[in-house]
Amino acid sequence: MNNQEHQMTHGTNNRLAELFKKYVDKTITEEEYAELFVYIRNPETKEQVLAFMDEHNRKVQSDVLVHEVDWDGMYANITNPKKLDGRKRMPIWKYAAAAAVLLVTVFTLYYTVQKTAENKPLAYHNDILPGGDKATLTLADGSQIVLDNKNTGQVATEGAISIETDANGQIVYLVKGDSEAESQKINTLSTPAGGKFSVVLSDGSKVWLNATSSIKFPAAFAKDERRVEIKGEAYFEIEKDSSRPFYVKNGSSEIKVLGTHFNVMAYPDEYRSELTLLEGSVQFTKSGNSELLKPGKQILYTETSTETKQRDANIEEVMAWKNDLFVFNDTNIDEIMKELMRWYDVKIKYEGEKPDISFTGIIPRNANVSKVLKALELTGDVVFGIESNVITCEKKMKK
Repeated sequence: MNNQEHQMTHGTNNRLAELFKKYVDKTITEEEYAELFVYIRNPETKEQVLAFMDEHNRKVQSDVLVHEVDWDGMYANITNPKKLDGRKRMPIWKYAAAAAVLLVTVFTLYYTVQKTAENKPLAYHNDILPGGDKATLTLADGSQIVLDNKNTGQVATEGAISIETDANGQIVYLVKGDSEAESQKINTLSTPAGGKFSVVLSDGSKVWLNATSSIKFPAAFAKDERRVEIKGEAYFEIEKDSSRPFYVKNGSSEIKVLGTHFNVMAYPDEYRSELTLLEGSVQFTKSGNSELLKPGKQILYTETSTETKQRDANIEEVMAWKNDLFVFNDTNIDEIMKELMRWYDVKIKYEGEKPDISFTGIIPRNANVSKVLKALELTGDVVFGIESNVITCEKKMKK
């Protein structure tokens, strides 16, 4: 290395150290986030980034038993994020923020021991695997079919409708003849806690169900309209058909579309429901009042009130579940625990005073629950334990 190259490397290291310190101290600006992300994405500075990560870890985790970490694999996952909705990405500074969260904070998920001096640590007596493709299909005659990712070929028939699994493992309703009679046959697809599934309806529209959710639909749609009813959370990609509007009913609300992509979150245990539009347009009706929604917007509503509110949507956060991610954006502990309850099929127990914390970060949903909990523990305000299918949450006591 010549003198000029040495000076450039030295300058880069100093700037990286300065940017990471500002992130850790929470004094970094959006412009500096963007600058940090340039370093993170640049293959020429990869080694310096990884070296700083390792150095930073050894400083702040000196009392942790450090195991070998796949820095290269982690770096690749961070610097090549999935498109979250197939259409648009977060602004670059938001990706920088997410990358910084993962680089400086969440990477300690890969350590198996973490000591807490302030509390006697709660015990992780066991770990819990993430959810997966699991659902139950109830046919019009009441018969039930248990579905998972092992189903292949035809699973049932209803008159002119053949119900099959495709190469992606989703259920597909195929029209094989005159299906008018099947428009009166109502089927139900439901997912348990720790389950998700998708279905292609008889018109070609696609629906993805999150955990503890369900959709009721006819085996074949009528000639003049298409109607379904949902509970929980579902993402829709509706085939355009101007002669047959598509209606989604949820409690006292109804969504009318002709062809569009949208997400509905309407869990009974949430204090509000959300309709988020990704593309196209929808008409939302509740208690006789209707309003139009534009792409990138979100309607907030409750079952017990006639009031609604529109706002800009955080599409990446809304679509995280479908893309096998947890995306937390200053999310409070209650909301996080509800997500863990649904996806890991666990119960939550609070010991003493409930922690008053929020968390920002991106964690894969295919991680064991212990990795998610250890990421949350890095806030410094909470500790967790696992016993069977119960997660215990306790506020960390300060010295």
